[in-house]
This record gives sequence, structure tokens and C-alpha cells, in this order.
Amino acid sequence: MKLEAENSPVIVGASQAQLIKTLKKLKSYGPSSFACITDDDGNYVQVAGGRFTCFIERYDAKSKKLFRGYHSSSSTNFEDGALLSFSAGRVPLKKDEWFNIDDVIEVFSMFNQRQALPGSIYWREINVLNQSGS
Repeated sequence: MKLEAENSPVIVGASQAQLIKTLKKLKSYGPSSFACITDDDGNYVQVAGGRFTCFIERYDAKSKKLFRGYHSSSSTNFEDGALLSFSAGRVPLKKDEWFNIDDVIEVFSMFNQRQALPGSIYWREINVLNQSGS
């Protein structure tokens, strides 16, 4: 496993303590606003934002599909289309796609331990680019 965070050194084989420390430093407006953990097969989980305003995505290398995490019920004050701004840009989110960093730590930890991701988080496929067929 390889843990990467903006403006931080890459950590191969991150411990639980390193994972938590890296993720807790994330802030939408800070020097480190996104992170990613990747396995040897190219699957990954990534986060942008920090503290109480994060979104989570996972990539399945086999199917080449990207998924965004969401809750079964919206528990935020954000409306659909509200923007999460961070150093790599601005992403419009649905009101059920906002997470806090504790949720993110749980997802990253389970992924890092090669366990099934939490059942309380659901995943919807998202299209990042409109790709032309080969």
C-alpha cells in the first residue's frame, strides 16, 4: 500500500498511526487538502477536503470505474450542487456525499488492512471524463 497526501512524503506500508496523522492534517484551505491510498493492483481510495467537509472516492482497477461515497440519508446542511473547494479545484457534491474525517479514516483504515469497506457507506459510479471509445 502507498499513502500519498498533498505536500507530504509518500509512505509505503503506512501504519495506522501514520494514516490517522496524515488524514487529520487535511484541510480544504490548507497546504494538504487531498490524499490517496493505492494497493499493488492499482485500486485506490481518495479523499479531498478535511475535518467536517470531505468527499471520498474509490477506484476499481479491474473495471476501470470510479465511485463516489454517499450516505443512505443526508445529514448535512448542504444542498445538491454545493461546491467543495480545495487546492486541486472545486467539486460539486450531492447533499449525501459529504463526510467528516472520522468516516474517511475508517474507509482508509479498512482499505489499508485489505478489509471490506464499511457497509454504512454506499458507492455510486461517477463519470469523470467523457471518453471516446477505441
